[in-house]
Formats: sequence, C-alpha cells, structure tokens
Amino acid sequence: MRGIKSHAMVLAASNDDHTKVELVEPPASAVVGERVTFPGYSGEPDSVLNAKSKVWEKVQADLRTNADLVASYKDVPFTTSAGVCKVSSIADGEVR
Repeated sequence: MRGIKSHAMVLAASNDDHTKVELVEPPASAVVGERVTFPGYSGEPDSVLNAKSKVWEKVQADLRTNADLVASYKDVPFTTSAGVCKVSSIADGEVR
C-alpha cells in the first residue's frame, strides 16, 4: 500500500457476527507479488501520509464482498491480470 514494499498482506472477509472468516484469494493463475488494482482508480499513492488522517480506517469502511463473492472497494472488484479476487462463501461480508 502507498508504494511501500510489503513482504506480505492478508485480507479476510467476515460475516456480520464475525463467526466465519475467509481469506480473500487471488485467482490461481495470478502472478505472486502482482499488484491488485481497482478499475477506474489510478492507484497512485499519496505523496505524504498523515498518520492522524486514519486513511486505512476510511478505506476499509468501503471494502466488502458482493453477492458473487468478489472482494470489492466501493463495488469495484479487486482485480489482477488473471481476474478478480474472491472468497469461498461469504457474500456481502466485511473485508479487513
């Protein structure tokens, strides 16, 4: 995130009462380490991040899975060159 090299990141979806959690998975043929994009968004990081602005909290509020189990930001799918990222069975779940 923000153009900072990360060695790992895990995103998971949960149902409303948080009794079920599943990892958001890229397509099997996605390249390891490939950038996940959101069509229609530039993807350029902010040049300066103010820790007090709570960017993650603002972004996370719009991360959900849809009825087709696709992880999305504001209804735009997490997308790789191999397709979209999904969960196994949690529809309309919160992603964190």
